[in-house]
Amino acid sequence: MSDLERVYRSLRDAHRADPVPSLQDRQRILKSMLTGLRANESALLAALHRDLGKSEPEARLTEFFPIRKEIDYMRKHLSDWMRPDRRATPIQLLGTRSEIVPQPKGVAMVSAPWNFPLLLTMKPVIAALAAGNRVVVKPPEHTPETSEVMAAWLRAALPPEWVQVVLGGPEEAAALTAMPFDHIFFTGGTDTGRKVMRAAAEHLTPLTLEMGGKSPAIVDATAPLAQVAKRLAWGKGLNAGQVCIAPDYLLVEASVEADLVSAVVSRWKQCFTGDTLNSKEYGRIVNEEQFQRLKDTLDDALSKGAQILHGGKHDAAALFMEPTILGNVTLDMRVMQEEVFGPLLPILTWNDPLAVSKTISEVKDQPLSMYIFSRDKCRRRQWMKHTRSGTVGIGETVVQIANPDLPFGGVQASGLGRSNGKAAFDAFSNKRSVLRKSLPFTAVPLSYPPFGPAKTALARWISRYL
Repeated sequence: MSDLERVYRSLRDAHRADPVPSLQDRQRILKSMLTGLRANESALLAALHRDLGKSEPEARLTEFFPIRKEIDYMRKHLSDWMRPDRRATPIQLLGTRSEIVPQPKGVAMVSAPWNFPLLLTMKPVIAALAAGNRVVVKPPEHTPETSEVMAAWLRAALPPEWVQVVLGGPEEAAALTAMPFDHIFFTGGTDTGRKVMRAAAEHLTPLTLEMGGKSPAIVDATAPLAQVAKRLAWGKGLNAGQVCIAPDYLLVEASVEADLVSAVVSRWKQCFTGDTLNSKEYGRIVNEEQFQRLKDTLDDALSKGAQILHGGKHDAAALFMEPTILGNVTLDMRVMQEEVFGPLLPILTWNDPLAVSKTISEVKDQPLSMYIFSRDKCRRRQWMKHTRSGTVGIGETVVQIANPDLPFGGVQASGLGRSNGKAAFDAFSNKRSVLRKSLPFTAVPLSYPPFGPAKTALARWISRYL
């Protein structure tokens, strides 16, 4: 038996011994997670800086704060979510009572990405534990420092019969996804997501897939450009653009393209003190492989006629790529064929609002998010009606994920299933339907044979009028 099989079986045995942990046990586990987060804060901050160049304020606001709020939110609502959900009784089932009882699915696996290694590892783990599951955690291999600290934290803070951490690369991830888990929660690229889905199909394992896609930001001439520029500059500059819901490309009304570019560039200069390379506020590309991918994407665009409207500087040794705006972009360029996942921002222009939805439909795959900046309500309604995406931000970027009452997820290639708050609790729960006989006499025996004349007449009346 391999080490991974032993990990899985130990959690399977723990689940079978206590298949529905009590509210008190779940609350205790979540509290231990929070205590461990605080105890490892300094080590995690240092690791995030070494892995991704994240500044302390950015790490605190985009990694630590959301985790703490997620734990608080789960603990606050957990008792309500665990209660049986009473449902109405139809007249044909008079004398019975119906309810839905949430139960843990069993042993879950969480496979996390590297762009927000702390947040995107811990949020699904929190939900899985709140739902009463045992969890195998596979942290991202591309942020090794952060993953090592997370592993030490979870192993010290949580009992091994609740959580096991597996460090490693693609080989370990593939071996885990081939096991008969009761749920797999994967966050990462679409190509890897397809592999996870194929492996899970062998055991008919239910999945939550949070992937990516080309998330457009639409800007028209009615939008306040100074405010729009702040949102776009932040959304694209955050984590050096390595954000699955960052604006991937802009669809800008032609008459305001130049003004918008100028405003975004001005905002970036304010954010990064005019020297992005040496700014402590700007992150780095995670590794050489991702840097080369982005450079190849930029080179491909330039070779096909794209123009650099701003930026373009890069340094392979420092894993640095400046926020770069590309104009004269066409759909056959790699930058419009693949999710950018970095600080390259291509711009397409339009004159006819009807062309916007058509362009979005022509870009590969359904977007994870879409952003609309317009004061024209008719246009906003039109664009919402004729496009599809997992989430939408109107007048904002990225922050839609911060509301725990909003389910988060994609469409087709950008994702499967929903997470965030109760949606994540539900994803890790088996919604068990229960019907109980509640009175000595019920209407159900009326459907039992034999059917004499009276029952036949009653059946006819019921089928026609009830």
